Amino acid sequence: MRILVTGANGFIGSHLTRTLEAKGHEVMSHTSKNGDITEKNALDSFNDIEHVYHLAARTFVPGSWDNTHDYFRTNIMGTITALEFCRNNNCSITMMSTYVYGEPKYLPVDEKHPVVAVSPYHKSKITCEEICAFYSEKFGVRVTVLRPFNVYGKGQSEAFLVPKIYSQVVNDSVKEISIMDLEPKRDYVYIDDVIDALIATLNATKLLAFYNVGSGTSTSVEDVILSTFQAAGISKPYRSTNEKRFSEISDCIADISSIHADLGFVPRFTLLEGLRAWYEEK
Repeated sequence: MRILVTGANGFIGSHLTRTLEAKGHEVMSHTSKNGDITEKNALDSFNDIEHVYHLAARTFVPGSWDNTHDYFRTNIMGTITALEFCRNNNCSITMMSTYVYGEPKYLPVDEKHPVVAVSPYHKSKITCEEICAFYSEKFGVRVTVLRPFNVYGKGQSEAFLVPKIYSQVVNDSVKEISIMDLEPKRDYVYIDDVIDALIATLNATKLLAFYNVGSGTSTSVEDVILSTFQAAGISKPYRSTNEKRFSEISDCIADISSIHADLGFVPRFTLLEGLRAWYEEK
């Protein structure tokens, strides 16, 4: 299949591109070097595309408070560019969204849970999902939206929690692990499982579908530290600075029964297995 990946040089995009090529697909890549994804004709140079993976986005949540205009422009207009391309070229699209549920009203969280914009970043993604639904309904574009929970793995920025912990654990010069808050629990999903979910959407048959992507379990920040120690065979003192993030979520668990039923997705990695795979690869 001839596939276009936007944001191909990002954390998820680079993993996806390599995997698709290894599976024999012809992959076209769009990155910022190819031009601004928000421009109307940004993708016009690509021909005979059968499916688009739209991953180009600004994703670091705290940054969205200070650079709100940039987040809205990139995420929303970039998505419209990708959808217009699919509309005009009769191809399907997988759009990467995010965890959009805020503090859960129940666990595990399924796709019917109300969506909540806890930051400008989340608002931009919820808006993108609404636009995807519009293009599917009004223009017949086949759209699959993935809502990954907390993705981690090799190549992710240390601004994110698990790489931040990982780098402190494996760095010999760091004698004590320091984290803001040890208590919040998250559903951590390894990058290879996210790639499996993305590739599974090539077989999607619904005109519009939304799917959670996670492990189906939740783990505290403290247990992430302990699991990283176990994966790396390293132990150090650790402490919390007792800082609470704005709009912190206490716990979340993904209900992944829909993507399993429709696309056959089953996560292959527990948190410990993902950390071990990451450590052994590195």
